[in-house]
Amino acid sequence: MILRDRQQWGHRALASTGSSLATVAALAVLEEGGNAFDAAITASALLTVCMPMASGPGGDAAAVLHVRGEDQPLALTSLGRAPGAADPAAFRDRGLGTVPRTGVLSSTTPALMDAWYALHERFGSRPLEELLRPAVRTAADGATVTSQFQRWTRENLQVLEQPAFREVYAAAARPEAVGTRLRQSGLERLYTMAGQLDAGGLRQELADRVGRLSTELDGLLAPEDLLASHARLGPATTLELAGHRIAVPPAPTQGPLMLQNLALYASFAPEEGSGSAAGMHVLSEIFNQTFNWRLEHLRDPEVVDKPMPDPLDPGVLAELGRGVDVDRRSACRYAGHYSHGDTTHFVVADRFGNAVTWVQSLGLGFGAGVGVPELGLLLCNRLGRSSTLSPDHANRVRPGARPVNTIFPWTISDHRGGRRLGGTPGGDGQCQWNTQVTAALLVDGATPLRALTLPRWTYFPGSDKTEADRPEQLQVDETLDQAVFEGLAHRGHELVRKASVGGVSRLLETGPGGLYGLDDGRQEGLTAAC
Repeated sequence: MILRDRQQWGHRALASTGSSLATVAALAVLEEGGNAFDAAITASALLTVCMPMASGPGGDAAAVLHVRGEDQPLALTSLGRAPGAADPAAFRDRGLGTVPRTGVLSSTTPALMDAWYALHERFGSRPLEELLRPAVRTAADGATVTSQFQRWTRENLQVLEQPAFREVYAAAARPEAVGTRLRQSGLERLYTMAGQLDAGGLRQELADRVGRLSTELDGLLAPEDLLASHARLGPATTLELAGHRIAVPPAPTQGPLMLQNLALYASFAPEEGSGSAAGMHVLSEIFNQTFNWRLEHLRDPEVVDKPMPDPLDPGVLAELGRGVDVDRRSACRYAGHYSHGDTTHFVVADRFGNAVTWVQSLGLGFGAGVGVPELGLLLCNRLGRSSTLSPDHANRVRPGARPVNTIFPWTISDHRGGRRLGGTPGGDGQCQWNTQVTAALLVDGATPLRALTLPRWTYFPGSDKTEADRPEQLQVDETLDQAVFEGLAHRGHELVRKASVGGVSRLLETGPGGLYGLDDGRQEGLTAAC
């Protein structure tokens, strides 16, 4: 894969998103004097209109922020919570042995818009109504249905339980829909309201409507579940490695797992690099260990029954390292653990020295498949995707807890003030593909172009419930060199070649020389600078 033509340079602004319209709108905010945080709100809102199956106002967000003049990176998480009435007995009383994958009982509380309010209150320089105007206008006029929009809608349309939502999105699933415009009057109404109300007023409006919906569908969400802010803004979780600081959002995102992966890879990295058979094998062994640690220990630290171990404690890392076999594939440690496209990422930087990397999600395509049609708000199914009813599981259903969340972006800072910001969509793949890119950058010393050009691969099964029944194998890009393929097979791996593995990786670099950006072209979108 040759990516040289996808590189972009600029001095005033740079944005890379999954929608060309969102990228252009973010750059317009920056050109008109807004900062990266303003542009992030505009991009986030527009992506819910242009990629409604992948993210929405009822979903989650996780971001890492770099603020001009501040050395410490900040993490912004706004993650939905389980209903206050959600305990294992509530599901078993309904005759269920697990949390349903979709439907009202899979739902967490809407969280994305709380991230906008929190970011705007702390760093915004333009009125929120102005920043949401491009999303309002596009929802009213219609978002262009691209081939990816049409395909992803068709693949997930069956999730939508309510006729009002099916009627809206069925138009985008038609074979002749590409190039047409899809109007979403509910989102137009919601984002107009969000620009006029404060955070508390909007949460009250959502509490009333979501509460009524939950009652109608025999759900567990109550109005009081939606009244508190979900946004958390504080120091990012960091790791010092190879003269750099890597920053990710904290638990319950899987960001800390990437730091575990990098710390372990630095100890086992072969001279041939992460793209060699030896490097890919070692990383797959590491993923086996850290995914198992996630299933045993990762949880919402705000809802504590017992403290979560420090994922970067030297003793924890040493124990994980003892499970890595550098010569042969180890059996998956967590196969059978469970008894029983959906995300988008963007990066943006301004001329002032601020930068943001941001991931948002509805859980799975169209989330829970139910919501408030008059506001275009589909609920997120993260509870159904992630949590269990097992009493001894770290991520079991707990009232008010935030389920473990696959979404996270990352940043890398050096001592000279240079920064790299990146991320990717893609469930459990995020932890693996982000590790592959950052390992190449940090340990192998690869350039961003080289790191994003390397063939991608995925270790299965991951730790997400949706991957519980996957066979133990590596799926690899069809571009993988045959000698590397044979070297992995020799180490005991079952391999499957795929036309393309993984979601799109986006990377932004800031420094004295200006701004630089790149994406790997695996999905639609645009990287642009000025």
